[in-house]
Amino acid sequence: MTLPQVKSSSPLVFSHQNPPTCSTAPTVVSFSFDVGNGPVELNVHSPTPLNDDQWHRVSAERNTKEAILQLDQKYKEVRPAPTQGHTRLELYSQLYVGAAGGQRGFLGCIRSLKLNGVTLDLEERAKVTPGVKPGCSGHCTSFGMNCRNGGKCVEKHNGYSCDCSTTAYDGPFCSKDVGGFFEAGTLVKYNLVPEVVAAASSLDEKSVIHNLPVETNMTHEDLTFSFSTSTSPSLLVYVSSKTQDYMAVVLRHNGMLQLRYNLGGLREPFSIDIDQRNLANGQSHTVNISRVERDIEVQLDHYPPVSYTLPEASDTQFTLVKSLFLGKVFETGYIDPVIIEKYNTSGFVGCLSRVQFNSIAPLKAALRSRDSVPVSHQGKLVESNCGASPLTIPHMSAATDPWNLDAGQHV
Repeated sequence: MTLPQVKSSSPLVFSHQNPPTCSTAPTVVSFSFDVGNGPVELNVHSPTPLNDDQWHRVSAERNTKEAILQLDQKYKEVRPAPTQGHTRLELYSQLYVGAAGGQRGFLGCIRSLKLNGVTLDLEERAKVTPGVKPGCSGHCTSFGMNCRNGGKCVEKHNGYSCDCSTTAYDGPFCSKDVGGFFEAGTLVKYNLVPEVVAAASSLDEKSVIHNLPVETNMTHEDLTFSFSTSTSPSLLVYVSSKTQDYMAVVLRHNGMLQLRYNLGGLREPFSIDIDQRNLANGQSHTVNISRVERDIEVQLDHYPPVSYTLPEASDTQFTLVKSLFLGKVFETGYIDPVIIEKYNTSGFVGCLSRVQFNSIAPLKAALRSRDSVPVSHQGKLVESNCGASPLTIPHMSAATDPWNLDAGQHV
């Protein structure tokens, strides 16, 4: 494309997917020119990285009075023109979009390119330009559903990848559940209180800390995990606080699964017996727990979810959450004496997998991170695919099966 004497505004909308090439993410858009008085460069800084696969609008204008660069109609830099010297910008070469002169090419989408008020047909030009394709749908539009279990699809130059960093899963499509085998006395501790970022020794640790919840008072939480064991009673999950608030999931002496909440306002913790069966049967079971203020929803395996409600006298705020424990609790603050006496002595022995608490995957962090700031463990913790086996659902008993006719009844 040839466009002589370009010298006015250039609005542009782009979506940038190019990964950063240095330790700092790309947050600067530059506009440079030279009309014979020496090179001039304007820079606009964004508070967030621009390679976020989102659309951004850039407007660059140079006239006889000033030069203006604007990003997303929010951030602007203005540079007055010199009082003396050249003012006319004369260009007689081709217009390059994306790269020129052996530069590293732009990776992403560009649309709505206007020069001097004239919209340039980038799509038609892209059809005959090697390495450029018309349209900006990207690979994630067609294949993003392959990223499972909350994995995020990330555009690549010749394809896509699945980002599993905020999930309890691993693998190319975030479909491989991460499991760990716990011996007697093994525990995982995840600090839910944000630490000082400066204390982190690596960029990976700092990114983990930034993913921690800023607020330590919660009125809702989501907990998902799978387990298999042949031992009871035992402690599966315990979320502590700097107060006497806590949340716990335990296996009782008879193998029954119980959820316990203590948020204040009640004399005794609010407990829910999730199922009447013995779940310490060596089979894999999956538990999904979601609370929004007083409303609690619990799902076991593939059975329908069951709803519960906290009593009116109970508080709804989980105050000053502190740490999450798996397998056993070892805490300096208050711990429910019932938990210590009945469920914490021997600890959990078996497999835990797919553990997710809100946006945190504590077991995966313990198995994947070395000396990470928010997570630690005691005892022997071995990564295992123990949670990968399909769920086994036993037949319903005659007493609870609505389709089973009692053999003792006669018509």
